[in-house]
Amino acid sequence: MTERKRRLLGALLIIVAAAIVVVQLGVSPEYDRIAEAQKNKAGGKSGDIMVQLPGQFMVASFTGFEQVVAGALWIRADDFFHHGQYEAIIPIVRMVTWLDPHNIDVYITGAWHLDYNFVDEANSLSDKRYIPAAIALMHEGIKNNPDIWDLYFELGWTHYSRKLNDNFTALKWISEACKHDGIDPNTGQKVRRCDFVDRMKAHMLEKCGYFDEAIAQWHRTRARTAKAIQESKSKPGGDVYADQNALDLCDRNLALLELRMGWRYADMARYEDGLKVAERLKGPPDWVAATKSARKDFESRKGKKWIGDAMRPLNTAFEVSWLRAAPQVLIITGKINLIQQSEYKGLASESFTHWYANNNASGSPKELWRNGCRVFWRLQDYDYVMPSLKTFDWKIDRSRTVAWGDIYVGEGKFTAKIDMSDRRDREMYPFTADKYKLTIWVTPEDPGMPDFVQDRVGWKGEALTDPKYLDTKTRPGWKMLRKEFILKRSDII
Repeated sequence: MTERKRRLLGALLIIVAAAIVVVQLGVSPEYDRIAEAQKNKAGGKSGDIMVQLPGQFMVASFTGFEQVVAGALWIRADDFFHHGQYEAIIPIVRMVTWLDPHNIDVYITGAWHLDYNFVDEANSLSDKRYIPAAIALMHEGIKNNPDIWDLYFELGWTHYSRKLNDNFTALKWISEACKHDGIDPNTGQKVRRCDFVDRMKAHMLEKCGYFDEAIAQWHRTRARTAKAIQESKSKPGGDVYADQNALDLCDRNLALLELRMGWRYADMARYEDGLKVAERLKGPPDWVAATKSARKDFESRKGKKWIGDAMRPLNTAFEVSWLRAAPQVLIITGKINLIQQSEYKGLASESFTHWYANNNASGSPKELWRNGCRVFWRLQDYDYVMPSLKTFDWKIDRSRTVAWGDIYVGEGKFTAKIDMSDRRDREMYPFTADKYKLTIWVTPEDPGMPDFVQDRVGWKGEALTDPKYLDTKTRPGWKMLRKEFILKRSDII
């Protein structure tokens, strides 16, 4: 080796070493916190996590092997996941997305991990303070991969719809997903967008109360699927796959949407359109039988004035209370008239479902209630507002308290114990504020009310009445039930 080459190599090593030092100085404070947390979880054993990553990873990232390093790091993250070392995963997600910003699986998995895997000990409730970081990570992924559907869809479905129950924002992002195809990770070639993306847009339009738009979306989705079937026939062995089952799925969902518009709102035109679509389906046998029964019901209502199932008022008689059972342990209890089996008698939807008839076939009801509703609760600092992060940062404000969940309703009653007293959860429930807000609510949207309850109360809760807690202001045009309590710190601690 010549003297000149030795000098160049020495200079390169100095640069690499300096870079490693700079990076290490940046990650050391966070590393120390993670290591200490893992030490506590391990009962005093070594919590040294990041040191387990070979030093060659960092060197290789400076010498042109970014994707190789990213892959190796991601394998290491999987090992941490299976050992329950969740906090160690997020710095790795950060490094992998820097090294390989087009690996969409890392964005999807990392954001899901932030949303769901940091949970408390007593309730298995996830730490909601990480949600803004999860959303920011998804936005970063979209910025780096704007021309494929995957991340738009995941942001809408996994984070806004499933985690935040915000179907309107979910609809925005799923609609954006429907503007893009995918990319084959092995070849880099464009591939057809999965059919379920377009179907989910139709479902979201329905959930948001945009029924005409939902119907139009089902027609577009069906036409797209039919076109794919023809292409697969003309080009066998290609990457386009669709079959009759996909068409039937579109027809079944479209039929149910239009039938329910007929049953719930006495819309005879939609009722008939739904029957025509339902009659295209040749199976299964119970579907065919139910469709024939609904056809008879439709014919019997022609020319008659009738009120839709969801337009008959239903007094929910909602009652809710809370008590402090122990320091940082709250119990929420209540009653709600959702939904007695007698409410199904004579519904137009019964012509298709026959639930009430089957429930009373023996002369007395097998079930007195149709269970399945959920009551939602949220406890937070009085002035808490979920932050909107412009850039991804997994460091959260640990002085804030915010938690929420849902309670199953059975036989018209509900109760839940919220235990925030475990010493291992002190960072999740710091309770540093002087005042808190406890909100209890019931919404007609699924999963608050499943479709068989909506058959009686409507998509937007049109049937709901209540002398105390009816809320028509939170979302104009919708009805919900809502009660808010203001708590002092001494009420909780």
